[in-house]
Amino acid sequence: MLLVLICNGLYAFTETDSLQSKYKYISKKKLVLMIDSVLDLENISTAEVNQLNYLISILGTSKTDSVKVCRLDLAELSFYSASDEKLLFPLTSLDSIPLNFNLEIENAYLSFFKIPILGVVTSNYGWRDGRMHKGIDIDLNKGDKVNAAFDGKVRVAKKQGGFGNVVIIMHPNGLETVYAHLHKIKVKEGEIVLSGQTIGLGGNTGRSHGSHLHFEMRYKGHALNPATIVSFTQAKTYHHAITIKKNKQGLCAFPSNAFIHIVEKGESWHLIASTYGLSTKQLMELNGISKRYYLKVGQQIRVN
Repeated sequence: MLLVLICNGLYAFTETDSLQSKYKYISKKKLVLMIDSVLDLENISTAEVNQLNYLISILGTSKTDSVKVCRLDLAELSFYSASDEKLLFPLTSLDSIPLNFNLEIENAYLSFFKIPILGVVTSNYGWRDGRMHKGIDIDLNKGDKVNAAFDGKVRVAKKQGGFGNVVIIMHPNGLETVYAHLHKIKVKEGEIVLSGQTIGLGGNTGRSHGSHLHFEMRYKGHALNPATIVSFTQAKTYHHAITIKKNKQGLCAFPSNAFIHIVEKGESWHLIASTYGLSTKQLMELNGISKRYYLKVGQQIRVN
């Protein structure tokens, strides 16, 4: 079933439409008629309810006379088994994931990235207090709006242990984004959301010290470092595609056009190597050295 319902002949997509026709622009008046026609149906299925919520969300977030409607079948989106979907983070077997591959993360077909909230990053991805911190923390005030990073379907929207109020959104390319410690959740499980749409209000629920957003990016359950994919100071992705590699910790990701890494404070040869799925020896060979030395902030290191 296509995401946009064929309502009394008002609007239609066909299976033969090209990928470039994923988006269609229609007037708000026609969109209201589409919504009304769904409400007039005698029996409304779960999929049709999801479609209705999607159409209403477009109407509520658009500030122009014409609106963009998506034909991608997000309502049927899933890359887990039915039993795994009930888990907070189902882990797809690493054996079924290629050693090294490129993944499109934004384009006209998938949607474009919107920053969940613009703020100061207060804690990075990596080991913290003897445990792995699988996301980044962004400072906010209680009640600030938190937005979806990409178009997708809400898989989890509930209170869950140390995460507090958490929303997890599935995206068509295998990525999931996680939004934790919310004060309030503004979406429901199974709902279709658009990039930039408010999915919750920032807060301090769960195992949290001070109001902030804990934000994660995962590929089929495996945590990736969001800071190697997104510039949180410039509120955009580094590149429209990422390269995902297996490493000793699981998976790592970096922009597919990355050839040079600029050293930041506190980084080591080992840390930079693991970021790009390399061994320290491989990284040193790429840079033509046989003995490690202390890196300087701002120094350029070849990584590809």
